Amino acid sequence: MTTNLFDLSGKIALVTGASRGIGEEIAKLLAQQGAHAIVSSRKLDDCETVARGIGEAGGSAEAYPCHVGRLEDIQGVFQHIRSKHGRLDILVNNAAANPYFGHILDTDLSSFEKTVEVNLRGYFFMSVEAGKLMREHGGGAIVNTASVNALQPGDKQGIYSITKAAVANMTRAFARSVARSASA
Repeated sequence: MTTNLFDLSGKIALVTGASRGIGEEIAKLLAQQGAHAIVSSRKLDDCETVARGIGEAGGSAEAYPCHVGRLEDIQGVFQHIRSKHGRLDILVNNAAANPYFGHILDTDLSSFEKTVEVNLRGYFFMSVEAGKLMREHGGGAIVNTASVNALQPGDKQGIYSITKAAVANMTRAFARSVARSASA
């Protein structure tokens, strides 16, 4: 089913965590509205499946692997976008990790680091790179997927909830900073 919510014709959109679930649906919706969707996640094969499905439905998409917990992958996807498209209009930070489900006092270092690496550091540096590219071309939109856990910590989801609360505040910090620099 095609919806005509708004016109994104000619826009370039990068969606992380787009190989399944919410990210896949976001990529499909953006493509339905006319955007070229860059389907990104850790596994290229899964991204290619989603991109192919978008193409078969009449949309425009490509697959590009990016593990947002790895800074070199973030650099790689933005180098690709710069060389192939020259700009980015929309970034949807959707990739997330929640490797530990249990009592917060039992959170191990590895689970802590992975959750912060993907859910916070990844979102931050994806936003920085997208923001720089968008600034060069007159603007764009960055959407950060958080969770109800940002407002009320989930049971046995301590570090995940903490990172999602940080994402909500990070979004406000970016918006405030960009608004101030635009009016200066």
